[in-house]
Amino acid sequence: MEFSYFTRKHNLHDLNGKEFDAIVVGGGIAGAGIASILSSNHLNVLLIDKGDFGSGTSSNSSKLIHGGLRYLGQGHVILTRELLRERNYLVRNVDIVKRMNFDILIDDVSWSRYTIFFGLFLYNLLGGSLKFPKFSAGKYEYEGFNGYFTYMDAVTDDALLVIYNVISAVMNGATALNYVSAEEFLDKGEGVEVILKDVFTGSSYSVRGRIVINATGSWINEIYEKYTGKRIEGLKLSRGVHLILRNMKNIENAIAFKSHIDGRQMFIIPRGEVLIAGTTDDFTDKPWDDHVDEREREYIFSSISRILRDASWDDVVGEYVGVRPLYGSGSDPGRVTRDFHVDIKDRMVSVMGVKITNYRNASRKVSNKIGKLLGKKVIVSGLPVVLYRRAPGDPIDAAIRNECALTVEDVIKRRIGAYYFTLDRGKSLEDVVRKRISEFLGSDSTSGQG
Repeated sequence: MEFSYFTRKHNLHDLNGKEFDAIVVGGGIAGAGIASILSSNHLNVLLIDKGDFGSGTSSNSSKLIHGGLRYLGQGHVILTRELLRERNYLVRNVDIVKRMNFDILIDDVSWSRYTIFFGLFLYNLLGGSLKFPKFSAGKYEYEGFNGYFTYMDAVTDDALLVIYNVISAVMNGATALNYVSAEEFLDKGEGVEVILKDVFTGSSYSVRGRIVINATGSWINEIYEKYTGKRIEGLKLSRGVHLILRNMKNIENAIAFKSHIDGRQMFIIPRGEVLIAGTTDDFTDKPWDDHVDEREREYIFSSISRILRDASWDDVVGEYVGVRPLYGSGSDPGRVTRDFHVDIKDRMVSVMGVKITNYRNASRKVSNKIGKLLGKKVIVSGLPVVLYRRAPGDPIDAAIRNECALTVEDVIKRRIGAYYFTLDRGKSLEDVVRKRISEFLGSDSTSGQG
């Protein structure tokens, strides 16, 4: 099935004046999952994003599919169990979610050996395994630590998981448009008129939806305020910074440890040529800010230097930032709940705090609420299902022809992962990708994107 620039062009041509059962604003993991469930129930769904699909926090996470040992340590047993069930499902059913072994290190700032043993046993049990945690003395692998336990979790390409879900929604009958922003919301009695704008051309379109789902991540309040004139109280934003380093020792297992600086749980995750290390957790007022300051860099580098003792700043090849929307109270971002929250105001349903691991569970619960608001029975059991699989062959061609990649960045950053998982961050592919996009578009190649 082709899902490309030309699909988008056709959909925009026919868009003005259309009516939808649900308009989903925000093409991250939450919006994509909700759109997939609603469209599989034969509802007429429009999914839009002002940037590319998955271009916000959904492509700037730690790229883990996990139950969250930290959440278990904070007593969130039910949340951890839900996350582990979803992890197991995704590992079994989605080809871009892969198992990975994690070594959790023991030292003076970590939990004790016995606490970790019992915690991991409970973690395994909640994940459906009776396996006892394996301890290794590890004096050579991890100098200066008192051994480590090894356990299993999973990793993914977070942006590509979003893309797979968006395409699955399209396969179910949804209309999905990237680079289309929601500019205005007007109540019209039985529905909401939404004024949309094509980011590339500036063209405006008017559509109507019976329900609007606000799944815009860290921009939740910006959309909410356009509709209600108010902001959601209790919404907090937290920055998570990651460093990308050369995998100088060909590390295979991910490493979980507590920073000697402040005791924060951190990870070093091998992804082929590189290691992804992080993360920070600091409140911010900005829904998006990809600037990393020196304090954040120093914090992560100093924390990982106890493990990667030979690492130098020359080994750092990149960095990225994700902004997490959290809902709750408290002055410590690390203690604010990582469970999701739903706010319903008239015909707008806002969902925030959805973890990528838990997106299916969150999508089911939100879709249930939407069904009740629409007066329709919505089947959610077993959904959403990731229907799309990339066929063997050239991933660049697949990105352009079947995954609606419109720009060089769309391909390199969110379709093939080179921005995050290669030493040159995809720079060597830029000219090739630009040429391939131009060849595919033909006479439309001057239309504005690039």
